[in-house]
Amino acid sequence: MGSSSFSVSRPGASRSCTAPSLVFVSKWVFGPPLATPRRWCAAGALRNVVYVASGIGSQFSADVAKSVEKWNLEENKLKTCKRTSYGSKNKNCYKGWRWEKMGELKDCRFSRDAIDAVGWRGKLCVVHVTAKGGVLYDVAKDNWEDMPEGMIRGWRGPAAAMDEEVIYMVDDTDGALRKYDEETDEWREVTKSELLKGAQHIAAGGGRVCVVSKGVGSGGIVVVNVKASPPRLWVVETPPGYEALTVHILPRMNHPVSDFRYQF
Repeated sequence: MGSSSFSVSRPGASRSCTAPSLVFVSKWVFGPPLATPRRWCAAGALRNVVYVASGIGSQFSADVAKSVEKWNLEENKLKTCKRTSYGSKNKNCYKGWRWEKMGELKDCRFSRDAIDAVGWRGKLCVVHVTAKGGVLYDVAKDNWEDMPEGMIRGWRGPAAAMDEEVIYMVDDTDGALRKYDEETDEWREVTKSELLKGAQHIAAGGGRVCVVSKGVGSGGIVVVNVKASPPRLWVVETPPGYEALTVHILPRMNHPVSDFRYQF
C-alpha cells in the first residue's frame, strides 16, 4: 500500500477551489492561479493532469459555471519566484505550470456543490448525487458525453478509482462498498458495514479503499482491503481533537507507511 495522506480539520471547514494552489513535491510550492478563483466546483485528476469544472466565483457567471480547465503537472521547471501573489519572497514555484481552457459543459447544473471528479479509463466522471445527474468527459477527445444509465442510477455516495481502472463507491445510506462493472453497467457489492454508513469521502489505491465516514464518528478513517477474500476492514484513528476532512493515498515514498502527514 502506498503511503496515505489524511487532511484533518476542526468542524466547520468548507471546500473551495481557490488560487494559487499548494502542491507537495518534497516541499510545498505554489501552483498556478486560476483565472477565476471559485468554490462549489468539480475537481479531479487523471494521468497527472488536474481538472477543474464549473463552480461560482465572487458572483455567479454562466461562463465560469460551464468552464473546464486543466493543469498538466508534467509541464514544469523548478525556479525561485521573487514574489508570490501574497507578497512573500523566495518561494519555490514551477515555470510552465498553467491552467488551460478545455471544452465547456453544456449547462450550469454542477456549479452548486463541491464535487469530486473521478478519473477512470481515460475519462472523468462527474456526478451530482443529489440532483441525480452525471456526465463523462473524454480527455482525449475533449468531449462531454452522457453517463451510462446503470452507472448514474447506482451512484449513491462518494466514489474513487483504483489506479484509474476500477471505480469503488460507498452507498452512504446502507454502508455498502460497491465497484462498477462496465460490461453489465451494474454496481457489484464488495462488502457492507455499519462503519461505512454516512460515508463522505473515499480514496482508493494499493488494493485499499479508505473512507471518511460518520459511521466511526469524528475520530477515525475506515480502511478496506479489497484484495483480501473476504475483504478485511479496520479503522485508523486520527489525532485527538481533530476530525478527518478528506483522505488521499499517495505513491510509496522514502518514508515508513506509518509516516502519515496531516494538514491542519
